[in-house]
Amino acid sequence: MNKEKTIVEWLEELPDGYRELAIKNYDPNYNGGLPVSDLSDAIFDAFPWRDSPEERKFWLTVWWWARDYGELPPLPEEK
Repeated sequence: MNKEKTIVEWLEELPDGYRELAIKNYDPNYNGGLPVSDLSDAIFDAFPWRDSPEERKFWLTVWWWARDYGELPPLPEEK
């Protein structure tokens, strides 16, 4: 069983590029600041995916990766 950590502590474990995007999007009010038990929960509870610049499909794919289903999506191109 994983140890509960804050969402940001879990997001820090994401690979380069994904980590920075997730932390930039993080909304501490979205889940009420409650600790979570794994990386996939942290991704799910960090912010509303549909409101992020990367949009829902990108974060859903990252979430699936964190659950050991599939690969990470390509990082979006910088604008």
